[in-house]
Amino acid sequence: MGLIFKDSDSKPVDPKVAARRAKLLSLPFAIVGILALIFLLHDELGSGFQMKRQMAMGLLSAAAVCGGIIALILGISAKHQAQKIGAAKTDHDEKPWLKRKDWADGRITSSLRKAAAILWIFVAFWCAASAAISLAVVPQQLHQGNRTALLTLIFPVIGLAMIFFALNTTRAWRKFGRSIFEMAAIPGALGGTLEGEIQVKTRLRPEHGLHLRLTCFRRTTTGSGKDRSTVERILWQDEKWLRADLPQTDSNATGIPIYFRLPDDQPESTLGSGDGIHWKLEASAKVPGPNFHAVFEVPVFKLPETPAPGDDPTAPFQMSLDEIRQQIHSLVRVGDLPDGGKEFNFPAGRNPGFAAGATVFWLIWTGVIAFMIWKNAPMLFPLVFGVIDLLMTLFTFDLWFRRNRVVVTPAQVQIETAWLAIKKQRRLQMSDVAGFVAEVGATVGHSAYYDLKIRTRDRREITVAKNLNSKPETDWLIREMTRAAAGSPA
Repeated sequence: MGLIFKDSDSKPVDPKVAARRAKLLSLPFAIVGILALIFLLHDELGSGFQMKRQMAMGLLSAAAVCGGIIALILGISAKHQAQKIGAAKTDHDEKPWLKRKDWADGRITSSLRKAAAILWIFVAFWCAASAAISLAVVPQQLHQGNRTALLTLIFPVIGLAMIFFALNTTRAWRKFGRSIFEMAAIPGALGGTLEGEIQVKTRLRPEHGLHLRLTCFRRTTTGSGKDRSTVERILWQDEKWLRADLPQTDSNATGIPIYFRLPDDQPESTLGSGDGIHWKLEASAKVPGPNFHAVFEVPVFKLPETPAPGDDPTAPFQMSLDEIRQQIHSLVRVGDLPDGGKEFNFPAGRNPGFAAGATVFWLIWTGVIAFMIWKNAPMLFPLVFGVIDLLMTLFTFDLWFRRNRVVVTPAQVQIETAWLAIKKQRRLQMSDVAGFVAEVGATVGHSAYYDLKIRTRDRREITVAKNLNSKPETDWLIREMTRAAAGSPA
């Protein structure tokens, strides 16, 4: 019966294969039944075959009985298969991560090949469109004396920058190929851990160690057509740095151990790649040539019973907060004071990349407003866009020119915030301070910038410094401020 009944642990039978098997099994009995009918009707058909009517009836009955038994067996098999499929559906409903093959297998891939191909297609269309517009519009407008048409040349310049980025992405793909994150337990459990190993098919030799980051964010799409926009809001993020001298068993590959404690108050993963909750694991390292960067979308769900967290295999290789701060070459300066306190100086423009990106966006936005005014657009549009532009101007100005000086002693905290010649000072008694905390402020893509704050005993929050681009450094600053407040030596 092995052709009909399958073991409980076997794969479901293909319906076409099952139908073919049923036809083959039924064929001999169908032939016998047809012959029996011929013999019964031989007188009417004039057949030369001679068979007793009683024997022919017996063959016909045997064929009918055997056919019925086969139908019964196939019916039982179909019911058994339906129960298996129903059980599988129920199992997938209870364990939604099984609906994605990579999540079910616990082997999630990160490949730059597809990203590079899509990027080159986009670059080709962008460059072709911008070149056509520039050649068709700029010469004609310049001939008419309209020099503002030169503003359209920004699109070919952007295209050149995109070509450089695409070339770098292609080089990274050719160098690192496909990386795989093999999970130790499926899925990552909220309130538990995310564990496993990232397997890279080349030997990494990081200059400053390996940077690991796990992010939970909500993706929301609004509008449609030209008004369609997608926003990603970071809900939770953690990161760590591992030393470059990880023990390896293969001279031509690298294994990166992964271990993150997961919060129990965040939402579960969404199955699709569109709107919803997504958990992204990122690994990056600065290496000679194109830098290493791999991204994995990992399954994180709430389980009926959260597994007890085990020992952290990355603990022996993690950099201390002091080591991390040395690696990132922070511009924040910290000095000791004679009375046991500490002075923290946060200079202006300490995030030039972030500030430059915001400045470019602000310039483009301002250019759009100028274009609307030049074209005599209805006043409502420049006014609405102008309000947004004013907020962007203040934000960009703050990124470039805001500086902070914080003095923490066991007796008090002094906060000085300045923009060029404008200064604002504030002083708090240490008896009013409950502690130092950090919260996610601005976000760019999957990078979060943290705001360092003082939380008072009456539950107020006072911002000490904004837009810190490293969570480990933020944790280090909180530790040092706490030590200075307590009068503890470093």
